[in-house]
Amino acid sequence: MNIDDLVEKPYLRDAFNLLRAGRHLSADDGPVFLALRTDFDEYRTLFAALGFDLVGHDRGFYYFQSGEDLGKEAAQLVVFFFVLVEAWGDAGHDLEATAFDPGGHVIDDLPHFTRESWRACMGEAGVPDATELTNLVKKLERYGFTERVGDDRFRFRSPAWRFFDLCLEVWRETEAENEDVEEAP
Repeated sequence: MNIDDLVEKPYLRDAFNLLRAGRHLSADDGPVFLALRTDFDEYRTLFAALGFDLVGHDRGFYYFQSGEDLGKEAAQLVVFFFVLVEAWGDAGHDLEATAFDPGGHVIDDLPHFTRESWRACMGEAGVPDATELTNLVKKLERYGFTERVGDDRFRFRSPAWRFFDLCLEVWRETEAENEDVEEAP
């Protein structure tokens, strides 16, 4: 199949515009997601010809991989997820069950400002208060990591695994390092 044949793919324009804007497409995105899933190799070939790297994640979502430094916004997202993983881990909660609770999460109940260390991390990332935390949750929605399920409630979508997996990896490495230090003579 040549590039000319590929430009006729269904939902090509929609998929490209969403992915280029940083959106992570999952089953919740309906026909655009289904088009990518059905003809992933063809879409990847076409996007590669345009200079974009389409990634199909093992957990069932798609995004453009960027080789660039993502800057302040990415740092905010990473800190947001790290605080959740630490808070839920410290409380003994199962990450998957807690994160993907179908009832979702109330923004005002998030743990990000309940400890001084988390407040400091959030402040350093440029999220100093509850208003900015609400704005950050809106960014998560724009990128496809969350979905609003009420005025003050949201739920995580499968692309959130991109951050949760990263956080879990770092958290487990830190826990292992701490155990090594405790065992040292």
